[in-house]
Amino acid sequence: MSFRILKNREDAEDNLQNVFCKAFRKIQQFEGNSQFSTWLIRIAVNEALMMLRKRRPEEAATCADEGRTPEGQETNEELRDSHADPERQYLTKELATKAFAALHPTLKYTFILQKGEGWTSRELATALDITPELVKSRIFRARVKLQQRLLALAKPAAMVLPN
Repeated sequence: MSFRILKNREDAEDNLQNVFCKAFRKIQQFEGNSQFSTWLIRIAVNEALMMLRKRRPEEAATCADEGRTPEGQETNEELRDSHADPERQYLTKELATKAFAALHPTLKYTFILQKGEGWTSRELATALDITPELVKSRIFRARVKLQQRLLALAKPAAMVLPN
């Protein structure tokens, strides 16, 4: 979970260590209203998101210098179409990466956990301590923003003709 959010093995390991330390310190606050694993997942997601928020400004500056997105250009999982042209595959991957990079982390990870990992709205609601309706709202907003971003990225830049 931490690796999927942070996209870096070392950061994910640091995050897990922080999660276990925090869980150990806060174990008296666990009320038993949910499963212990759900409580740990909630801590892990929150810690990973906080880690992203803390490093976001420095990443944006670094990425602007390098000309790439904060999450990087590579993803572990890639849909393969044996009949698709490699250039088209590359462009599709680039557009999707840029579209996801523009999403707010809460929308992005709610969307990824449900659509990519197969979590149900109820499981996500329990893990994130929100209502299933809010999960559905986040998924909807993520879809709309992804669609808008993809349309904006797919439009060719306006050409200005010299007079």
